[in-house]
Amino acid sequence: MAPKLLAAALCAAFCALAAGARADLYRWVDGQGRVHVTDDVSQVPRGAKVIVDPTRKPPGPAASASASDEPAPPAAGHQAVMAIAPAPEDSAPAAEPVVHILRYQRAGQEISLDATLADRVHCEFKVDTGASINTIPAAAVKELGIDIDKDTPTISVVGISGKPARVPLVMVPSVRIGTVYVENVEMAVLDTMGTGLLGMPFFNHFQVQIDPAEGELRLTEIDLDKVDGIYGGMGEDAWRQRFAQLHHRLALIRKAREKVPEESATVAELYLQRLDEEEAKVQGQLDALEDRAQAAGVPPSWR
Repeated sequence: MAPKLLAAALCAAFCALAAGARADLYRWVDGQGRVHVTDDVSQVPRGAKVIVDPTRKPPGPAASASASDEPAPPAAGHQAVMAIAPAPEDSAPAAEPVVHILRYQRAGQEISLDATLADRVHCEFKVDTGASINTIPAAAVKELGIDIDKDTPTISVVGISGKPARVPLVMVPSVRIGTVYVENVEMAVLDTMGTGLLGMPFFNHFQVQIDPAEGELRLTEIDLDKVDGIYGGMGEDAWRQRFAQLHHRLALIRKAREKVPEESATVAELYLQRLDEEEAKVQGQLDALEDRAQAAGVPPSWR
């Protein structure tokens, strides 16, 4: 590109940055070839070659084009984008992973992050990369409009008292934290907590680095399909735990049939009816978990 044209392109790109700092995502590649994404224009290094994404939504699949195709003009209302032309297909390097940098609020030894759920409900979450589940406050679930009824799946968790308790398990459509966006995040509902917790089922989507000196959480996107031992965002222990809990509940229900009350035929009938209903509910949850595991490719030995 001629020097004057290059200067014009750089000017257009940085004008786009100045105009869309509140709504856009900015992507650039550092000297080590790593891709960075931020929605804070002040984080973009001076002189970096920047690609401006005019929305906060995750980018969709890019349409392929031959090297001879002319670039399409930007749609009305979209900002200018400066992109580096790709190398020929036979010599193109592997795509660099996307790195998200989140600044966190520190309170003692905890890391707190402000998240947006389903693009409309705000909730604070604590970070615990050693936790086997994610949790969400009951108030946030109510605000999301997610109904919890007798057919809602449950999971056994150990509360502050140290005693296990069964709590509802819901699927949150999406979680957005800064430039990070993860869809269909499973969370256990707790009515005793005012904040949520993000554990390994969320962070399994990333390589996680914590920089306490800078107060930064660096999340590098990974392809879960290429990670051994992770299926559907969960590892072996989590999958085994889910199946074991449901199998254990079914075993308890079937054992309870051996102790039918002897007071009267009516009492016995009602007792067995309740057991039938509970068994059907748990069996339905087990079937749904089996379908989910099958779709994720979970090994049969984990079930």
